[in-house]
Amino acid sequence: MDNFLTEKAKIRRKWEIPVMGLSAMFVAAGIEAFVEEAAEGAMGYIDVVAYAVVIGAFAAPLVLVLLRWLRRRRANSMAKALERRPEASLPFAELDKVLKVKNAPGKLQKLISKGYLQRLRPDWTALTLWLERPQAAVVYSEPEAPEEDSSAAVLKRIRALNDAIDDATVSEKIDRIEALTAGIFRTVQERPERAGEVRRFVNYYLPTTLKLLESYSLMEKQSYQGENIRASRRGIEDALGKVVTAIEQQQDRLFRSEKLDVETEIQVLETMMASDGLGRVSQISEAHFRRL
Repeated sequence: MDNFLTEKAKIRRKWEIPVMGLSAMFVAAGIEAFVEEAAEGAMGYIDVVAYAVVIGAFAAPLVLVLLRWLRRRRANSMAKALERRPEASLPFAELDKVLKVKNAPGKLQKLISKGYLQRLRPDWTALTLWLERPQAAVVYSEPEAPEEDSSAAVLKRIRALNDAIDDATVSEKIDRIEALTAGIFRTVQERPERAGEVRRFVNYYLPTTLKLLESYSLMEKQSYQGENIRASRRGIEDALGKVVTAIEQQQDRLFRSEKLDVETEIQVLETMMASDGLGRVSQISEAHFRRL
């Protein structure tokens, strides 16, 4: 829950309770004075307005503190509900049910703008809420390679969605995602000790990508392509381009340690060749061929 709450949402200010007490006391005194003077029948229109202004001024701090308390309570409730979700994103259509409030996207946006929630990014184009969890906050189990059956099922689902989607540009991006994903799974199967490096990719990015593809396939099949559908499709198309870049970087990182191993082996090989005089022979041969 701490991932999504700001310090403002966690801490109750020391001045809030005294302010509430004083405000409530002055409001009660003002109402009592108003009732007594009204009972005497000596109040005019200006007196009523004056009492209303004074009582309203006394009540303002009380209302302000109550609003802060309600926002903190709502932020805590929403953060707790979102922490229980394993997904990296949630469609707006599911938020009311997940958070158990009406107009959840609007309420979330307001709490974010007021500074009570963080690491939540509402995407009003794709109608999706993105949950940004810090890497340090994610608790992983001991590294283990994804099961072959699970990998095959993911790739099979990607292919099925690709076949179902007609848009050529989107299909090209899916082809790239499928090829990169297959390469990552193949690398991890051959190098199980590197499974921990792709845990976040397997647990968060890949399921979210599949969900986006499912949404795109569903929207593409609709006979009426309204503005909301067109906007959502454009948002998913842009997101897929970013996914391709992210997976390419993930695959490249898998070979970062491989690169170091290769460089070390090359250095050892060159050292041995030099000690055996092969480096000198190769240099002479190269010079000889250049003369020819």
